[in-house]
Amino acid sequence: MRRRTFLALGMAAMACGCSGAVHQLPMASDGEVAAALAEVRSGGNGLQYRHASDDEVDETLRAVVDRVRGPALQVCHEIGAGVCNWQFRVSRDRRFNAAAWPHGLIVLNRGLVDYAANDEELAMVIAHEIAHQAANHVARGQRNQIIGAMIGAALLGAAGMAATHGQQGSAQTTRIAMDVGAQLGAHAGHLAYSKEQEREADYLAALILYRAGIDLEKARGVLLAMARSSHRTETTILDSHPVGPERLAAWDRAVAEIRASGGRLPPRA
Repeated sequence: MRRRTFLALGMAAMACGCSGAVHQLPMASDGEVAAALAEVRSGGNGLQYRHASDDEVDETLRAVVDRVRGPALQVCHEIGAGVCNWQFRVSRDRRFNAAAWPHGLIVLNRGLVDYAANDEELAMVIAHEIAHQAANHVARGQRNQIIGAMIGAALLGAAGMAATHGQQGSAQTTRIAMDVGAQLGAHAGHLAYSKEQEREADYLAALILYRAGIDLEKARGVLLAMARSSHRTETTILDSHPVGPERLAAWDRAVAEIRASGGRLPPRA
């Protein structure tokens, strides 16, 4: 019952006019996804850990940020939709992760240096988070969650009121239903467009790297390693990111389009 309710809230959030990608994104074909899946399954290593020193982490991240910042600013100003003034913070967290936060804050875990095979892979991850800021995904995601929460509270609140009408404790039950609906709706509102925004962030990251003269094939290695580490092959409605093979195929399609266009932005959505 909870899953059916969540799916209904997700569909309602998607129908509410929430914000997704800023640009039209190329879609990988089933054949391209199948080829990517075969590559993932063909063997090879996933993410490999090595212990980097504090000085190496700071120096490496600073150098890679400096390398991509100029082309990223150019792309951000051309988009004209998001935040182009970024503040980078290094977290002591050793997990392979990074995140874009409100007001241009980008947090980079030190684990990025521990796991990345080369600077090109680091550049891909950093450019991906910059792309979230440039396309205003952070603010759009917050709006989607607010709208989803409102829809969820209304739907489950109405259902709770109808189910307990005339019964003792009806008001309390309705309030609880509204609270649960708001929580589920906020999560559904976030998921409704997060995968589309992740695809856009990958596309814009590839564009930034292309303009920076960074080897896109080496950068692609991080997506392949992540796909091999996850052992997942299919994206579901409850995923916030496209799963490995789908993401890898979308990257390849994006790179092909970027090269063919000479590094231009894709058309607006």
